Amino acid sequence: MQKFSIGQAVQIRCEVRPGPFPAEFLVTLDTIEGPISGFVRGDNFRKSSSSNDGYVFATVTDVSEDTLTVMVRGSFFTTNGLAQLKRDWANSHVREARA
Repeated sequence: MQKFSIGQAVQIRCEVRPGPFPAEFLVTLDTIEGPISGFVRGDNFRKSSSSNDGYVFATVTDVSEDTLTVMVRGSFFTTNGLAQLKRDWANSHVREARA
């Protein structure tokens, strides 16, 4: 199990599609409430080697045994960016953001 801490900068693996502008991406990630989608700027996102996934930047706001709560950077349709992730899912889809 990964160790997360409040205030930690992380990257969350997500599905990615082109956005309405060249420097913007449409991302989708799984949360406890279900998938959330929204737009992120290129500087809040890292593309992976696969054409359909990448990593969106977030900040950890709460950690519990079962959940990881994060504030995702971007403009989301059904949330203000606050998302709760299942710990099991987060352990394999969330990694520390490094400069």
